[in-house]
Amino acid sequence: MPHHHEHVPLLYQKFDPNDFLTTTVDSLCEILFPLGTIGNLLGLFIFSTSRRSTRISTAYTYLAISSSITNLLCLIRYTSILHSYSRDVIRELVGQFWWACKIYEFSFAFRIISSWITLFWMFERLICISTKLQTFFHRSKLTKFKFILPMSLLIVILSSVIGPPVIMFEPNTITYLNVTQNYCGINSDASVKWQEYFSKLDFGQNHYTIRCLLSELTPTFTIIFFNSCIVYHLIRTHRRFYRMSNVSSLYPKQSRTTSWMNLVLILHSSLFLLSLLSHIVGHWMSVEAHETWWVSLSILINCSLNFYLYCLSGSAFRNEIRRLVRLINIKKYSQNINQQYYYYYHP
Repeated sequence: MPHHHEHVPLLYQKFDPNDFLTTTVDSLCEILFPLGTIGNLLGLFIFSTSRRSTRISTAYTYLAISSSITNLLCLIRYTSILHSYSRDVIRELVGQFWWACKIYEFSFAFRIISSWITLFWMFERLICISTKLQTFFHRSKLTKFKFILPMSLLIVILSSVIGPPVIMFEPNTITYLNVTQNYCGINSDASVKWQEYFSKLDFGQNHYTIRCLLSELTPTFTIIFFNSCIVYHLIRTHRRFYRMSNVSSLYPKQSRTTSWMNLVLILHSSLFLLSLLSHIVGHWMSVEAHETWWVSLSILINCSLNFYLYCLSGSAFRNEIRRLVRLINIKKYSQNINQQYYYYYHP
């Protein structure tokens, strides 16, 4: 792990606009942003209108919808930082305006929320497939707090990671080699302890450590564990049903839907896990991994391609898309009929 090296945040790094890397990243942003926007909006509509998943678990539906929304917000944040034109605009704004500096620091919350929503989403699936966990939660009467507990935990995490920089950071000016640079950083009037809290880049009692633990390390290893348990259950269930004869009649429709829901989550979490692992590996190669362009690009790819992975999860998700298209066509047809009826009787 690097120690006490100076670093330049991605927002303030200078890139040659004609450089191959810059043009490549800009082109990827211009492709991934519309793909991700369309995909996440479609996923949002499908999960919010899917009666199959809602009948089995309302928590699953709410978490899937929340995941699509946070993916959209992350998409906007990381596209804005990675694309050279929007990065220049944001750099000027956060270096001059108090509100822009605060919004920029708060926007890192989208990634943290996305991490923990994925974790809660997997834990909800784990409870559904584990009779021991179901028994424990029913006996402890914790099921009635299934939304309050995660929200409370998320508020505590965001307060620890996002709260201090949002409160302490503001537009500042620095002059180096007769060049004046505006930036969003810690208040110059802050105490030495606060300045050290944000500047230290090794594991200890500082912001760097808290951010690594709560936004990267804890979600990563917990998601790996939950993913392994769900995959093991899916394999065991698949083998048990296929040992029987007349599989199609013995395999209940609800079980097929549950398997589809689990598979969608596994694909989502696996893609998400790749971006988290790239973040962790990045800490061994850079002072602050979240300030490197390639880690931000991996997050952007993760936020953009979830929907298209869902489409590969099997026919169940594709059937949901067809159902949504049919609903749209039916509405258009009924509107045309109503218009014709109106014009016929009101010439």
